[in-house]
Amino acid sequence: MKVALIGTGYIAGRHAAALAGAGVEIVGHVGRSGAEQAAARWGGRAYRDTADLLAREEVDAAWVCVPPAAHGEIEDALIAGGVPFYVEKPVGTDSAGPRRVETALRESGVMAGVGYYWRGMEVIPELRRMLAETPPHLVRAAWHGLVPPAPWWRVEAESGGQVVEQATHLFDLARFVVGEAEVVHAVGRRAALADHPGLDVATVSAATLAFDSGAVGVFTATCVLHGTVDAGIEFFCEGRKLTLTSKVLRREDADGSHEVPVGRDPLVIADERFLSAVRQQDPTLLVCDYADAVRTQELCCRVRDVANQPTSS
Repeated sequence: MKVALIGTGYIAGRHAAALAGAGVEIVGHVGRSGAEQAAARWGGRAYRDTADLLAREEVDAAWVCVPPAAHGEIEDALIAGGVPFYVEKPVGTDSAGPRRVETALRESGVMAGVGYYWRGMEVIPELRRMLAETPPHLVRAAWHGLVPPAPWWRVEAESGGQVVEQATHLFDLARFVVGEAEVVHAVGRRAALADHPGLDVATVSAATLAFDSGAVGVFTATCVLHGTVDAGIEFFCEGRKLTLTSKVLRREDADGSHEVPVGRDPLVIADERFLSAVRQQDPTLLVCDYADAVRTQELCCRVRDVANQPTSS
Protein backbone atom coordinates (compact mmCIF):
# COMPACT_ATOMS: atom_id res chain seq x y z
CA MET A 1 0.00 0.00 0.00
CA LYS A 2 1.27 3.45 -0.97
CA VAL A 3 0.51 6.25 1.46
CA ALA A 4 1.17 9.98 1.82
CA LEU A 5 1.31 12.43 4.69
CA ILE A 6 -0.12 15.93 4.34
CA GLY A 7 1.44 18.11 7.02
CA THR A 8 4.93 17.93 8.48
CA GLY A 9 4.50 18.87 12.14
CA TYR A 10 4.80 16.90 15.35
CA ILE A 11 1.71 14.75 14.90
CA ALA A 12 2.63 13.94 11.29
CA GLY A 13 5.97 12.68 12.59
CA ARG A 14 4.23 10.38 15.05
CA HIS A 15 2.11 8.92 12.26
CA ALA A 16 5.13 8.57 9.97
CA ALA A 17 6.93 6.59 12.66
CA ALA A 18 3.90 4.32 13.08
CA LEU A 19 3.53 3.82 9.34
CA ALA A 20 7.22 3.04 8.91
CA GLY A 21 6.63 -0.15 10.88
CA ALA A 22 3.29 -1.01 9.30
CA GLY A 23 4.46 -2.53 6.02
CA VAL A 24 3.44 0.39 3.79
CA GLU A 25 5.40 2.62 1.39
CA ILE A 26 5.39 6.34 2.12
CA VAL A 27 5.47 7.97 -1.32
CA GLY A 28 5.03 11.64 -0.50
CA HIS A 29 4.96 14.43 2.08
CA VAL A 30 3.10 17.70 1.61
CA GLY A 31 4.02 20.81 3.55
CA ARG A 32 4.89 24.48 3.28
CA SER A 33 8.06 23.69 5.21
CA GLY A 34 9.70 20.50 6.40
CA ALA A 35 8.55 18.29 3.53
CA GLU A 36 12.09 17.75 2.26
CA GLN A 37 13.31 16.78 5.72
CA ALA A 38 10.38 14.40 6.20
CA ALA A 39 11.03 12.77 2.83
CA ALA A 40 14.70 12.32 3.66
CA ARG A 41 13.82 10.64 6.95
CA TRP A 42 10.79 8.53 6.03
CA GLY A 43 11.10 8.06 2.28
CA GLY A 44 9.04 9.40 -0.60
CA ARG A 45 9.14 12.81 -2.26
CA ALA A 46 8.37 16.32 -1.05
CA TYR A 47 5.46 18.37 -2.42
CA ARG A 48 4.07 21.83 -1.78
CA ASP A 49 0.40 21.02 -2.26
CA THR A 50 -1.97 18.06 -2.29
CA ALA A 51 -3.01 18.48 -5.93
CA ASP A 52 0.60 18.17 -7.09
CA LEU A 53 1.07 15.06 -4.96
CA LEU A 54 -2.01 13.38 -6.39
CA ALA A 55 -1.04 14.32 -9.97
CA ARG A 56 2.38 12.71 -9.65
CA GLU A 57 1.95 9.80 -7.23
CA GLU A 58 -0.19 6.72 -6.91
CA VAL A 59 -1.70 7.11 -3.43
CA ASP A 60 -3.83 4.41 -1.81
CA ALA A 61 -4.42 6.33 1.44
CA ALA A 62 -3.43 9.66 2.98
CA TRP A 63 -2.94 11.10 6.45
CA VAL A 64 -4.06 14.72 6.90
CA CYS A 65 -2.13 16.32 9.78
CA VAL A 66 -2.62 20.06 9.39
CA PRO A 67 -3.76 22.91 11.68
CA PRO A 68 -7.55 23.14 12.12
CA ALA A 69 -7.96 26.19 9.89
CA ALA A 70 -6.21 24.43 6.99
CA HIS A 71 -8.97 21.86 6.46
CA GLY A 72 -11.31 21.96 3.50
CA GLU A 73 -9.44 22.12 0.19
CA ILE A 74 -7.22 19.19 1.17
CA GLU A 75 -10.20 16.95 1.88
CA ASP A 76 -11.88 18.15 -1.33
CA ALA A 77 -8.84 17.11 -3.38
CA LEU A 78 -8.64 13.68 -1.77
CA ILE A 79 -12.36 13.06 -2.23
CA ALA A 80 -12.15 14.12 -5.87
CA GLY A 81 -9.25 11.70 -6.32
CA GLY A 82 -11.09 8.87 -4.57
CA VAL A 83 -8.33 8.57 -1.95
CA PRO A 84 -9.30 7.28 1.53
CA PHE A 85 -7.89 9.46 4.27
CA TYR A 86 -7.25 9.64 7.99
CA VAL A 87 -7.57 13.17 9.33
CA GLU A 88 -6.26 14.35 12.67
CA LYS A 89 -8.70 15.96 15.06
CA PRO A 90 -10.21 18.47 15.11
CA VAL A 91 -11.70 18.39 11.63
CA GLY A 92 -11.96 22.19 11.47
CA THR A 93 -12.45 25.34 13.50
CA ASP A 94 -16.24 25.38 13.09
CA SER A 95 -19.06 22.98 12.26
CA ALA A 96 -20.12 24.19 8.82
CA GLY A 97 -16.96 23.15 6.98
CA PRO A 98 -16.86 19.61 8.42
CA ARG A 99 -20.57 19.13 7.67
CA ARG A 100 -19.90 20.03 4.04
CA VAL A 101 -17.03 17.52 3.89
CA GLU A 102 -19.24 14.90 5.53
CA THR A 103 -21.83 15.36 2.79
CA ALA A 104 -19.17 15.05 0.07
CA LEU A 105 -17.84 11.86 1.66
CA ARG A 106 -21.29 10.33 1.83
CA GLU A 107 -22.03 11.17 -1.81
CA SER A 108 -18.64 9.93 -3.07
CA GLY A 109 -18.33 6.78 -0.96
CA VAL A 110 -14.74 7.68 -0.01
CA MET A 111 -13.73 6.29 3.39
CA ALA A 112 -12.41 8.70 6.03
CA GLY A 113 -11.33 8.11 9.61
CA VAL A 114 -10.54 10.68 12.30
CA GLY A 115 -7.83 10.63 14.95
CA TYR A 116 -9.90 10.36 18.11
CA TYR A 117 -7.47 7.70 19.20
CA TRP A 118 -8.49 7.63 22.88
CA ARG A 119 -11.26 5.38 21.56
CA GLY A 120 -8.59 2.93 20.44
CA MET A 121 -7.06 2.34 23.87
CA GLU A 122 -6.87 -1.35 24.68
CA VAL A 123 -8.72 -0.77 27.98
CA ILE A 124 -11.81 0.79 26.36
CA PRO A 125 -13.74 -2.52 26.08
CA GLU A 126 -13.22 -3.06 29.82
CA LEU A 127 -14.29 0.51 30.58
CA ARG A 128 -17.45 0.06 28.52
CA ARG A 129 -18.19 -3.24 30.25
CA MET A 130 -17.96 -1.65 33.69
CA LEU A 131 -20.07 1.33 32.63
CA ALA A 132 -22.72 -1.07 31.34
CA GLU A 133 -22.73 -2.79 34.75
CA THR A 134 -22.94 0.49 36.68
CA PRO A 135 -23.92 3.44 34.48
CA PRO A 136 -22.41 6.78 35.45
CA HIS A 137 -24.39 9.43 37.29
CA LEU A 138 -21.67 12.07 36.94
CA VAL A 139 -18.94 12.50 34.31
CA ARG A 140 -16.10 14.85 35.17
CA ALA A 141 -13.33 15.64 32.68
CA ALA A 142 -10.37 17.98 32.73
CA TRP A 143 -7.68 19.10 30.32
CA HIS A 144 -5.41 21.34 32.37
CA GLY A 145 -2.15 22.18 30.68
CA LEU A 146 -0.06 24.75 28.88
CA VAL A 147 -0.12 26.73 25.66
CA PRO A 148 1.45 24.44 23.02
CA PRO A 149 4.42 25.86 21.06
CA ALA A 150 2.70 26.03 17.65
CA PRO A 151 1.96 29.74 16.96
CA TRP A 152 -1.41 28.97 15.35
CA TRP A 153 -2.71 27.30 18.53
CA ARG A 154 -2.99 30.58 20.47
CA VAL A 155 -5.27 32.19 17.84
CA GLU A 156 -8.88 31.01 18.04
CA ALA A 157 -9.56 31.65 14.35
CA GLU A 158 -6.76 29.24 13.49
CA SER A 159 -7.09 26.56 16.19
CA GLY A 160 -10.70 26.79 17.28
CA GLY A 161 -9.62 27.25 20.88
CA GLN A 162 -8.61 24.78 23.56
CA VAL A 163 -11.96 22.99 23.82
CA VAL A 164 -12.17 22.42 20.07
CA GLU A 165 -8.51 21.57 19.51
CA GLN A 166 -7.36 19.82 22.69
CA ALA A 167 -10.08 18.93 25.21
CA THR A 168 -12.06 17.55 22.27
CA HIS A 169 -10.52 14.12 23.03
CA LEU A 170 -12.44 14.07 26.33
CA PHE A 171 -15.75 15.25 24.87
CA ASP A 172 -15.40 12.60 22.16
CA LEU A 173 -14.60 9.81 24.61
CA ALA A 174 -17.61 10.81 26.72
CA ARG A 175 -19.87 10.63 23.66
CA PHE A 176 -18.38 7.27 22.74
CA VAL A 177 -18.96 5.56 26.09
CA VAL A 178 -21.89 7.50 27.61
CA GLY A 179 -23.84 8.86 24.65
CA GLU A 180 -25.03 12.17 23.27
CA ALA A 181 -25.30 15.30 25.40
CA GLU A 182 -26.63 18.83 25.35
CA VAL A 183 -24.76 21.88 26.59
CA VAL A 184 -26.60 23.27 29.61
CA HIS A 185 -24.13 26.03 30.45
CA ALA A 186 -20.62 27.08 29.50
CA VAL A 187 -18.37 29.93 30.50
CA GLY A 188 -14.92 31.01 29.41
CA ARG A 189 -12.44 33.67 30.40
CA ARG A 190 -9.40 35.11 28.63
CA ALA A 191 -6.29 36.27 30.44
CA ALA A 192 -3.15 37.82 29.00
CA LEU A 193 -0.15 35.50 29.38
CA ALA A 194 3.20 37.26 29.33
CA ASP A 195 4.99 34.43 27.54
CA HIS A 196 2.38 34.22 24.78
CA PRO A 197 1.74 37.60 23.13
CA GLY A 198 -1.23 37.64 20.79
CA LEU A 199 -3.02 34.79 22.53
CA ASP A 200 -6.78 35.21 22.17
CA VAL A 201 -8.16 31.75 23.06
CA ALA A 202 -10.00 31.22 26.33
CA THR A 203 -7.40 30.50 28.99
CA VAL A 204 -9.98 28.80 31.20
CA SER A 205 -13.39 27.32 30.40
CA ALA A 206 -16.02 25.19 32.08
CA ALA A 207 -19.12 23.47 30.73
CA THR A 208 -22.04 21.55 32.18
CA LEU A 209 -23.55 18.85 29.97
CA ALA A 210 -26.76 16.86 30.25
CA PHE A 211 -26.38 13.40 28.72
CA ASP A 212 -29.36 11.65 27.16
CA SER A 213 -28.65 8.77 29.56
CA GLY A 214 -29.42 11.01 32.54
CA ALA A 215 -25.82 11.57 33.57
CA VAL A 216 -24.51 15.06 34.25
CA GLY A 217 -21.12 16.14 32.89
CA VAL A 218 -18.71 18.80 34.11
CA PHE A 219 -15.81 19.58 31.75
CA THR A 220 -13.03 22.07 32.47
CA ALA A 221 -10.02 23.24 30.49
CA THR A 222 -7.16 25.67 31.03
CA CYS A 223 -3.86 26.45 29.36
CA VAL A 224 -2.23 28.60 32.08
CA LEU A 225 -0.01 25.90 33.58
CA HIS A 226 3.63 24.87 33.06
CA GLY A 227 2.74 21.50 31.59
CA THR A 228 -0.10 19.03 31.20
CA VAL A 229 -1.10 18.42 34.81
CA ASP A 230 -4.52 16.85 34.26
CA ALA A 231 -5.83 15.16 31.14
CA GLY A 232 -8.45 12.58 31.92
CA ILE A 233 -12.06 11.69 32.49
CA GLU A 234 -13.83 10.33 35.57
CA PHE A 235 -17.08 8.38 35.83
CA PHE A 236 -18.93 8.39 39.15
CA CYS A 237 -21.09 5.28 39.29
CA GLU A 238 -23.10 3.62 42.03
CA GLY A 239 -20.52 2.11 44.36
CA ARG A 240 -17.44 2.91 42.28
CA LYS A 241 -15.45 5.54 40.46
CA LEU A 242 -13.67 4.90 37.15
CA THR A 243 -10.87 7.14 35.90
CA LEU A 244 -9.23 7.08 32.49
CA THR A 245 -6.05 9.00 31.66
CA SER A 246 -3.60 8.60 28.82
CA LYS A 247 -1.69 6.18 31.07
CA VAL A 248 -4.12 4.09 33.14
CA LEU A 249 -7.67 2.95 33.75
CA ARG A 250 -8.35 3.10 37.50
CA ARG A 251 -11.24 1.53 39.41
CA GLU A 252 -11.99 2.63 42.95
CA ASP A 253 -14.62 0.78 44.96
CA ALA A 254 -15.16 -0.97 48.29
CA ASP A 255 -12.35 -3.40 47.44
CA GLY A 256 -9.81 -0.57 47.07
CA SER A 257 -8.06 0.99 44.09
CA HIS A 258 -7.04 -1.06 41.04
CA GLU A 259 -5.10 0.23 38.02
CA VAL A 260 -4.57 -1.22 34.54
CA PRO A 261 -2.17 0.38 32.01
CA VAL A 262 -3.91 1.56 28.85
CA GLY A 263 -1.66 -0.67 26.73
CA ARG A 264 -0.04 0.07 23.39
CA ASP A 265 0.10 3.56 21.93
CA PRO A 266 -3.51 4.21 20.84
CA LEU A 267 -2.34 6.41 17.96
CA VAL A 268 -0.53 3.40 16.50
CA ILE A 269 -3.62 1.26 17.06
CA ALA A 270 -5.77 3.84 15.25
CA ASP A 271 -3.37 3.85 12.29
CA GLU A 272 -3.40 0.06 12.13
CA ARG A 273 -7.17 -0.04 12.19
CA PHE A 274 -7.40 2.57 9.43
CA LEU A 275 -5.03 0.56 7.25
CA SER A 276 -7.09 -2.57 7.88
CA ALA A 277 -10.31 -0.71 7.06
CA VAL A 278 -8.86 0.47 3.73
CA ARG A 279 -7.43 -2.91 2.82
CA GLN A 280 -10.67 -4.72 3.65
CA GLN A 281 -12.96 -1.90 2.53
CA ASP A 282 -14.67 -2.14 5.92
CA PRO A 283 -15.38 1.21 7.64
CA THR A 284 -16.54 -0.58 10.80
CA LEU A 285 -12.85 -1.19 11.57
CA LEU A 286 -12.18 2.55 11.96
CA VAL A 287 -11.59 3.90 15.45
CA CYS A 288 -13.81 6.84 14.51
CA ASP A 289 -15.43 7.63 11.18
CA TYR A 290 -15.78 11.16 9.85
CA ALA A 291 -19.53 11.43 10.40
CA ASP A 292 -19.18 10.58 14.09
CA ALA A 293 -16.27 13.01 14.45
CA VAL A 294 -18.53 15.76 13.11
CA ARG A 295 -20.92 15.13 16.02
CA THR A 296 -18.03 15.68 18.43
CA GLN A 297 -17.02 18.79 16.49
CA GLU A 298 -20.54 20.18 16.81
CA LEU A 299 -20.58 19.55 20.57
CA CYS A 300 -17.20 21.20 21.15
CA CYS A 301 -18.06 24.20 18.98
CA ARG A 302 -21.31 24.58 20.90
CA VAL A 303 -19.40 24.61 24.21
CA ARG A 304 -16.95 27.20 22.87
CA ASP A 305 -19.61 29.39 21.34
CA VAL A 306 -21.80 29.39 24.47
CA ALA A 307 -18.73 30.14 26.58
CA ASN A 308 -17.87 33.06 24.27
CA GLN A 309 -21.25 34.70 24.69
CA PRO A 310 -21.12 37.89 26.77
CA THR A 311 -22.61 37.50 30.22
CA SER A 312 -25.37 39.83 31.31
CA SER A 313 -24.58 42.18 34.16
